[in-house]
Amino acid sequence: MSSKIYKVFDLHCDTISAICERRQQGQWAELRQNHLKVDLEKLKVGHYGLQTFALFLDAGKEKDCFQKAKELLRLFQGEMEKNKDQISQVATYKEIEENEKSGKLSALLSLEEGAIFQELPKQLQWFREQGVRIATFTWNYENLLGYPNRFYDPLQRKVWSEDDERGLKERGIQALELMEALRIIPDVSHLSDGGFRDVAEHAKKPFIATHSNSRSMAPNAARNLTDEMIRTLAEKGGIMGLNYCVSFVRPDWRPGQEGARLDELAAQAEHIIKIGGEDCLGLGSDFDGIEEAPEMENAGGMQRLAHAMERAGLSSRQIEKIFSGNVKRFLKENL
Repeated sequence: MSSKIYKVFDLHCDTISAICERRQQGQWAELRQNHLKVDLEKLKVGHYGLQTFALFLDAGKEKDCFQKAKELLRLFQGEMEKNKDQISQVATYKEIEENEKSGKLSALLSLEEGAIFQELPKQLQWFREQGVRIATFTWNYENLLGYPNRFYDPLQRKVWSEDDERGLKERGIQALELMEALRIIPDVSHLSDGGFRDVAEHAKKPFIATHSNSRSMAPNAARNLTDEMIRTLAEKGGIMGLNYCVSFVRPDWRPGQEGARLDELAAQAEHIIKIGGEDCLGLGSDFDGIEEAPEMENAGGMQRLAHAMERAGLSSRQIEKIFSGNVKRFLKENL
């Protein structure tokens, strides 16, 4: 096992929403240090260069998704200001390079749930002005843009939703066109199979799946991408982020099992690059959005995953691409 340290560029975490939720419950939570999976101390220990923070909300629990997302944004901005000695928001690749030179972490903003901006185009424009650079169309609910993918319930042994073949609605196609005009990267994670195909057909620029794995490796997680989807994403110049959620990793997962093992995550990575090539895969942890902690526990343990990939036979070049190289290249070309 080598002693090489791999820089980490992560495409997705739900830490901002998790901090907000804990504060609403009267609990202490700060970005600098907390009891979650991601904080500044853990990011430094894990050798992160960039963390993408999603403004995530559950549309089924919110009366006004736009206003809730603005609340999350204010929390994020407040944490950036309090910790500006260590981390800085980025909206361009040049800003990422500047942070690297000064030794600061980079924070990229994304939206997770199209209901945040489904009402008016100017809402998405406003978030663009606040530095948002990635956006999903859906979470787990149908909205005005389109349909989510299926969710398999292992206890009832049935599919939670049959909306997977229904794709983007007319307003969803319009949202895709607006994203591309605004240079906001379309994110197909959570989107139905039909929606994925609609994005692939209509997109004029590369798109992304920030936190999705291989469905052929974990068939019960229908939100994972099929091999055909992985090939399409790669051919279109896109990338996907390896998700650490055990139900997206383990083919025979059942509730109550321990989180994803390092060797299982390495096997997912092996399969994805076998199908889509070594330029299509990055990291999309979904930290603070998943229940069962993976074997490396939190952001501070990321080098353990790199070593597991080494043991699985992945080359140093391939691991470097997965950990940061592919995301850096994609952001340089598409921000």
